[in-house]
Amino acid sequence: MATKTSKMKWLFVSLVICVLLIAAVFLLVPSNKKPKVDYLAEYNRITKPADFDPNDNAAPYFDKAFELMSDEPDDLQKLQRLWPGDMNDEQLQTTKLWVESNKQTLDCLNQGISKKYYWKPLKVDNNEPLMMIDLNDLSRLKQAVYLLCLDAKLKAHDGQIEPAMRGLADVYKMGTYLSGPRSLIEQLVGIGISALSVNSAFQILDHTNPSPALLEDFQNRITLLSSDQPFLTNFSAERLIFFDVLDRILNGYGQKYGLFVKKLFLSTVGRAFAEREKRRAVLVFEYIDNAKLKTPWQLHKEGNDVNRITEKMTKRTLYLRILIPSFDGVLKISYRVQVQTEGLITTIAILRYKADRGSYPQDLQMLLTVGYLSKLPIDPFSSSPLVYKITGDNFILYSFAQDFDDDGGKHDFKWAGEGDGDFVFWPVQYPEKGK
Repeated sequence: MATKTSKMKWLFVSLVICVLLIAAVFLLVPSNKKPKVDYLAEYNRITKPADFDPNDNAAPYFDKAFELMSDEPDDLQKLQRLWPGDMNDEQLQTTKLWVESNKQTLDCLNQGISKKYYWKPLKVDNNEPLMMIDLNDLSRLKQAVYLLCLDAKLKAHDGQIEPAMRGLADVYKMGTYLSGPRSLIEQLVGIGISALSVNSAFQILDHTNPSPALLEDFQNRITLLSSDQPFLTNFSAERLIFFDVLDRILNGYGQKYGLFVKKLFLSTVGRAFAEREKRRAVLVFEYIDNAKLKTPWQLHKEGNDVNRITEKMTKRTLYLRILIPSFDGVLKISYRVQVQTEGLITTIAILRYKADRGSYPQDLQMLLTVGYLSKLPIDPFSSSPLVYKITGDNFILYSFAQDFDDDGGKHDFKWAGEGDGDFVFWPVQYPEKGK
């Protein structure tokens, strides 16, 4: 009896060992499965300029500039918000030293900006997901933009207004380099770059007195750069990023080890899950592509709450919720930089009119009639022209901002996204000290 029991134990142990060996094979054999779609190649295809010519590409010059750029000051973001005349002695010295130490960097940046576009094929290591693409160049690009804006403001402060204004037009152009079917973070950085150019230009207008000829030249440059609405957010890359992640979940490629249980799950329940996620993603992106063509005011009047609708469409859809951003916020940011640009162009037109004719125009239509503007600046947060009023020996120009009503020009730096107010372009508004 003992011998029989002992044989049964050994048989059981042998069976367990066999099961473990079989499992080990599935656990330790690498998965060599390749994706059906090369999403990285597709990403590079849609972002590459249609008329690409290496001689028209700013990338080599920007890369060289990034290599040459000296370490940034610790309080760089604070410095770039200040006008040189408002800096204390230490801040002004720090700014000047940093700009002067980057003369070669500025030369490379200026050579790059003369090119038509900025494009580099993106790469990943070890078959990583598309969402893991290295975007470190964006941080260096932002640092370069701070350098260019500080250089422009220092020049304007020293009376060199023409190169200062030309430099800020170049910064605006750098922002447009990142528009189109790129990743959302690239597009948002591009929007931020052009917005910084606009804000710096308002500072120069507020602290200097450019000639009508310089104003006209700068107005024409910015009008041309913004004429094609480059900041209408494009979600083509986000589609690729989402479907890449989903295909990896479904097919298990790019993972270090293949798991039998995982493969069994993905071939049954997982496949149905992935197909459902794909169908919902297609519907969500189709909705967003249509919604982005409407201004925030139009969506507001229709009661079209983009976030609420997309949340409802992605209910019980985990990966869509994780990977898809707050669409409403993204759409409003893109319209904000558009109306900031319109506000700058309109302000310049008003200042030109005043310089030429000795008084401010009675209304914005007068600027159109006499040729200082080519079209009325429409506020996407009111569907009406920007609010313009003469106030004594000055004027006020503002947008309704994100609360969609006229608060009499009460400025809100957050675009009334969390409260009440307007966004005032002129007179130029500055945050209170310490904020």
